[in-house]
Amino acid sequence: MRELVQKIKAAAADLGRLEEGWMPSQADLRDAVILEDWMIAGDPITGQTVFWGRSIGHPMLGDRMITTSPLIWISEDRTIARTLSRWYQLGQAANISMEASNTGPAADRPRRSP
Repeated sequence: MRELVQKIKAAAADLGRLEEGWMPSQADLRDAVILEDWMIAGDPITGQTVFWGRSIGHPMLGDRMITTSPLIWISEDRTIARTLSRWYQLGQAANISMEASNTGPAADRPRRSP
């Protein structure tokens, strides 16, 4: 419980600074996880907004596909984001398109473009 409280306090402090016009510098982001092939999604269990993507340098999850903690801020240029747990440097977003057809269950799933 203590760790969650610390995460919430740190996230709230960062949001307060962002609201005042502060932006994280490269030095602030030196420990940020890089997220590639990312997309913003709704967590199917909690309904919260999260990222799905390929992490690089995550301190607990390593380099693999992940679902992040709830997304609380993303820069206008979509290169930096803050989740409840940590900062992310955003690489290339996933290239997703929806199939035009409504035939079968696959019609509702996102697909990678060629």
